[in-house]
Amino acid sequence: MQNLSLWLITFVFAIGKVQSRILRLNSPDRFLSAGNDSTYEKCEYIYGFFPCADSVAGYIFLIAVYQYLLVVGEKLVSNGSKKLFNILGTGIFGATLFQILKAFPRSILVIASGVFSSKEKAQNQVYTGVSANVGATVLNLTLMWGICVIFGAKKEHATSQQPAESSLSNRLQVLKNNGVTIDKETNYTAGIMLLSLIPFALVELVNAFNTYLRRRIVIYTALVVSGTFLLSYFTYQLWDPWIQKRSLEYSKYENLLAAFLQHVQRHAKGKLVDEQGRPDIQVIERLFFETDKDANKSITLVELENLVIDMQSGKVKVVQPFIKKQRDEIAEIEKLMAKILKHVESQAFEAEHFLKDDGTPNIERIKEIFHQYDTDGNNSITRKELEKLIRSVKYGEVQLNSDDSVTKVMKDFDTDRNDMIDEPEFVDGMTRWINEAIRVTNCKDKKRAIDEYDKIMWGEVEKLMYEVEKDGKINYKLLTWAFNKSIFEVILGIAMLTFCAKPLVKSIENLSEAIGMPSFLIPFVIVPLALNARMAIAAIFPASQKSSKTSSLTFSEIYGDVVMNNIMGMATLLAIVCAKDLTWDYSAQVIIVLVACAIIGLLALFSPRYPLWTTLLAFSLYPSCIMLFYFLQKTI
Repeated sequence: MQNLSLWLITFVFAIGKVQSRILRLNSPDRFLSAGNDSTYEKCEYIYGFFPCADSVAGYIFLIAVYQYLLVVGEKLVSNGSKKLFNILGTGIFGATLFQILKAFPRSILVIASGVFSSKEKAQNQVYTGVSANVGATVLNLTLMWGICVIFGAKKEHATSQQPAESSLSNRLQVLKNNGVTIDKETNYTAGIMLLSLIPFALVELVNAFNTYLRRRIVIYTALVVSGTFLLSYFTYQLWDPWIQKRSLEYSKYENLLAAFLQHVQRHAKGKLVDEQGRPDIQVIERLFFETDKDANKSITLVELENLVIDMQSGKVKVVQPFIKKQRDEIAEIEKLMAKILKHVESQAFEAEHFLKDDGTPNIERIKEIFHQYDTDGNNSITRKELEKLIRSVKYGEVQLNSDDSVTKVMKDFDTDRNDMIDEPEFVDGMTRWINEAIRVTNCKDKKRAIDEYDKIMWGEVEKLMYEVEKDGKINYKLLTWAFNKSIFEVILGIAMLTFCAKPLVKSIENLSEAIGMPSFLIPFVIVPLALNARMAIAAIFPASQKSSKTSSLTFSEIYGDVVMNNIMGMATLLAIVCAKDLTWDYSAQVIIVLVACAIIGLLALFSPRYPLWTTLLAFSLYPSCIMLFYFLQKTI
């Protein structure tokens, strides 16, 4: 809350009514005015109260201030919307408003320039906003894409022998053998990104006609197609929310490191870093011994899970008055095993899948899970160890009777009835339940069987937990501090973005005219770098886990952002062009999007793996797009 107050104060002071009278370097006036010369052209206050300038130094200062406020606004909108997404989960919010809020920081540059300006001024200012929007798309698919490949790259196969001397060919093999493996869902997301280019290709037909009427018909047709694509994308996510679920999972990975450190700080009973900026070893050691419950001088997986069990920020626990009969029904072995299977499959970053590519259970992976929960190393899981496993599983808002749950799982797995589960019993039991999940779900992609089995077993329970009670009580989630704080962050962020977008565009336009710099350079390069820097840094942590799962989620998020940037950006631009009756002058931006998305999109659609050499393609594509944009501006 302190940060919110600081940002709010900064925002208020930044938009204070400040005026400066600095003469232009190239001003034709040879003499200074006494201040009462009516012919002196004063700088224009945006909205009547935003500060203005009329010198190169003033323009640069205002651009820096407005850009900083835009970055702060983008952070507020991003953080607030993700917290709301974590609280509300998948559904209408995740399919519509959350997607709009992701693209809003870039689309607002176009909206503010077009809506809040006259037709004459909007023609140039919208051009600047569109350039910033396109620059963000190019940046995501080139620099950010390549950085994620570098951090996520690992060897495809471990080599048994290393060459005695490293030759040039061996070094080049690294570019081929190292890379990132992605899943099919990431390929599908890349395919959706390619489909989002259809309105871009359609609107380019406007250059084939010379008459005003025919060009307007093409623009209106493209607007209808763009709006249809946007609504279809929302509807598809409501019908099949797999994209939402992947975004939600990525958000958890993205925030894991920061949330873990914050959680540890709260439980450490002291600061992790001293006043000199060095780690406080005593505090860290005390936290270690508090976490090491069995005092074996090592933190087991279960102990680590217990430490971070309440780490997820914004999670709201709603206590529902379940009677004993309802708890017994929820604690049925089928429902318990559905959650346990999902938990143990996803509890590790590197987590190899429970199923091999041929759809058979991965026995080695199951054995690894067994030894992770066999904390005392006696080759058997005791009731106490099983209870820790069951307690570490998240059952949503349901409160289970752990004793009953342990008894039911022990009875199902313990075939020799010695009140312990040995390795063969664990492997047989897990294999049996994995095959049951495959049978019940009948999925074509068997690797999705566990997730689908969990949905089937817990669908009615989760529906019951999130229903509004019949007596008309309000859902308690809407009354929590976390929910209302997130709403405030989103509203404040939207306000900052909306009010600062037009002044930024105007300052960029003035600076470009004053120094004769290409008008596209700042919005196409500088603005996207500032707005996307935080997102790029946040993506490094999931990608650096060198796991196919986390890498797939990272690239899916990149492609998903580009999809919304494309269809929402194009729909917004065409709506403003039609409403303001602007001349179509944005073919250069459209061609850049087509080139960048087509090259990376086709690679992402058909390739299950991104070798390290693809980063050379991605990194070289960024300056190529800048040069192509400059060339198209001069020729089109």
